[in-house]
Amino acid sequence: MTLFFFIALLLIAVIALYEIMSMVWPLQIEKIWKVLLSTLLLTAAFKEVIFRYLGGKMFFAPLLPRWLILTGALMFNFFVLALFLAVLKDVIWLTWKFCRALGMTSRSFPAGEASLFAAAIALFLTLYGTWEAIRVPDVTVHDVYLPGLAKEFEGTKIVLLVDLHASALNRKPFIQSIVDKTNILSPDIILIPGDFVDGPVEERKNDLEPLSTLNAALGVFGSSGNHEYYSGYEEWKKQLSKYGVMILENEHVMLTSNDSNLVIAGIPDQQGANLKGNGTLSFEAPNVEKALQGAPNNAPVILMAHRPETVKKNAQAGIALQVSGHTHGGLMPFIGQLIAFFNGGYIRGWYNVGTTNLYVSRGTSLWSGFPMRLMDPAEITLFVLHSQEK
Repeated sequence: MTLFFFIALLLIAVIALYEIMSMVWPLQIEKIWKVLLSTLLLTAAFKEVIFRYLGGKMFFAPLLPRWLILTGALMFNFFVLALFLAVLKDVIWLTWKFCRALGMTSRSFPAGEASLFAAAIALFLTLYGTWEAIRVPDVTVHDVYLPGLAKEFEGTKIVLLVDLHASALNRKPFIQSIVDKTNILSPDIILIPGDFVDGPVEERKNDLEPLSTLNAALGVFGSSGNHEYYSGYEEWKKQLSKYGVMILENEHVMLTSNDSNLVIAGIPDQQGANLKGNGTLSFEAPNVEKALQGAPNNAPVILMAHRPETVKKNAQAGIALQVSGHTHGGLMPFIGQLIAFFNGGYIRGWYNVGTTNLYVSRGTSLWSGFPMRLMDPAEITLFVLHSQEK
């Protein structure tokens, strides 16, 4: 056991103990029920540790039945939300105690009722947020104006899918539903910039097989995300090619119509380069200059980059549009601000970086470790291209 892992376990235990004392023990119920609820909270707190031992070495992709993963997710999601509500409840309790000391009220704080109310809110938000996380996403539509876009590409439809995270939670029927909803849009181009899957090819290729039925007149293109490297990137690159997804790794393709061009480029996720020196295969680092070698200067470039924080460097290469994911939109208030901090401040939606437009998708799905979405729905994104002059 590493020191980091031990510290993490200790921190989880402290948080669980706080929640038990704040949310469970004040309840006006028999002690045996308090012990049972405390045990459930402790189980929820250590869900990832339990799944790690039950579901194999890939902690982010446990080999467990879907119903068990979903049950664990509900418990862990409640544990996270209950923490925020416990803190809020205790702030109110301290304020109440201060007011009572000043003689502003003589009533004692209704600790039991407050705990029950907070738990009820946490349960409601857990059920809603988990449902929002696992349902088939809606389509969002954006008109995109690209300088230099030739009239031949006016009205071109591009669908962005990202963070599919095929796993024991997101199985084949779910991926098929996303594919069916995408094909109804009749896209010209489909872009998938990373995090296709959680788990190795032999376990998850069937779940991603629906990608082979994607229909796009000008092609289906992808780039790697960090989870591909956890899951066996070389094998997945070959498998995705069999499904008709062209992976662009510091590469581009040029779409041509009547001597007019549109460039689609992709850079790999930096996780591959981070593996160097760890006794595993080393992969290329993202290199936008290499990706654009040989591309015509007068053609607008659309770049797939899994992580949005690369946009400042990429903008210097004259990218017209960068599409990214990775942040899952922030998942929920408070946590979203933390995720934005680790991603250059980019979390969801549109950003202007110099002359480059960046779109950060909220993700088409998310990984099974924390399937929670509050005020942050998943999306299938449809871009309709227009010239700047329109």
